[in-house]
Amino acid sequence: LLFVGGFAHPPNADAVLWFAREIYPRIRRKREEAGQTAPEFIVVGSKVTEEIRALEQPGNGIVIKGFVTEEELDRLYGECRIVVVPLRYGAGVKGKVVEAIYNGAPIVTTAIGAEGIPDVEDVLLMEDEPENFADAVAELYGNPDACRELCRKTQSYIRKHFSVDAAWQVIEEDFE
Repeated sequence: LLFVGGFAHPPNADAVLWFAREIYPRIRRKREEAGQTAPEFIVVGSKVTEEIRALEQPGNGIVIKGFVTEEELDRLYGECRIVVVPLRYGAGVKGKVVEAIYNGAPIVTTAIGAEGIPDVEDVLLMEDEPENFADAVAELYGNPDACRELCRKTQSYIRKHFSVDAAWQVIEEDFE
């Protein structure tokens, strides 16, 4: 599980703390009860606070990487099974969601995380309650076929909405 976001932005810090305290323990418990390995929760972003750094404890599955290079971020997107964006507040289009879609990652987010991104309900999972968010992540994590299907949908979505061709379609009428 991967979270990407700078921690000078308060909604990102809140999201990671909420996920680590309320959602991730439920995911670990669900996976362990099913006799399965719990995924690591990897947190990437600049300006990590002491409160967030303290989330990483031996054996708890939380890895606070902090700032990483573009190359390492690309590697993490390639290796992670799910990107989580558990935002509880914030406004506008969430760049981290668009970036995760661009990278072809299966995404579980909240309604706030998906806010401002048109027609995105078909390419990611949205849950606002901790138990439902944990259920969605645990089920998706255990279903590689569903992960592949979401990856396929994110790639189609990015071509339709965020490619150069899509941009030209938006401004085409200005040039006619």
